[in-house]
Amino acid sequence: MEPETFSKSDQEETVKAKNFFTRFGDVFFSPREAFTEIGRAPRLVIPIIVLFLINAFSGWYLAQKIDTRAATRTALEQAVKQGRITEEQANQQLAMVAAAAGPVLAVTGGVSVLIICLIIAGYGKLFSMLAGAENSYKSLFEVSLYAMLVTSVVSTVLLIIILQIRGRGYVGAADLNSVIASNLGSWIESAGGADVLPKFIMRLAAAVNIFNIWLIALLSIGFSAVSRKLKTSTAAMWLGGAYAIFSIISAAIRSAFGA
Repeated sequence: MEPETFSKSDQEETVKAKNFFTRFGDVFFSPREAFTEIGRAPRLVIPIIVLFLINAFSGWYLAQKIDTRAATRTALEQAVKQGRITEEQANQQLAMVAAAAGPVLAVTGGVSVLIICLIIAGYGKLFSMLAGAENSYKSLFEVSLYAMLVTSVVSTVLLIIILQIRGRGYVGAADLNSVIASNLGSWIESAGGADVLPKFIMRLAAAVNIFNIWLIALLSIGFSAVSRKLKTSTAAMWLGGAYAIFSIISAAIRSAFGA
């Protein structure tokens, strides 16, 4: 009789699991309680779809607002001067780039954010095992989805508001990180100019981003909430350390190649 009672209790708990919108709101205002509930009854389909759609829309919207032709135009003009293509061919390729920019950025944005969540969850599972914690990949993945979803919604809304006010052509494809002044690099640039510090330092400062810090905080809380024997501080150390290493390597590579 005892196993049947346990089974019924589990079924009741699953039935009473909160819906997507309630979970989404709870991540804003009571993240630990929200992630604990997510850990008891993971549901992946809806957050995957919503996260994909939000980032796909963000990519499509950016394609309408930024000058996607600028970098391509420069390369095509150089090709025309070198005689590799004609002026007519350059115009045709430029038109193709403009037409494809929206769909390409939409698909890229939607797919890439899901891949990032898969990687984050995988890394969470890896350091959990090293730290002696117990959890499931499914729970870690859903925590990653909701944490990314919350930060993506806020950043996307702010981005749309700013670009709507500024209008088309306000920002180029290379300047997307500076549209929302949410990182230390943009603050330094506003105060002293783009060349006030070496490029490596400026790129490293750009990695100190409010949204990324918020994301790491949510992930740390979530991973500890859905795990046994994993403290929030331990998760934050592993996540923050990995992000710091990634930022240093990325800044070094971009500085070396002038990207």
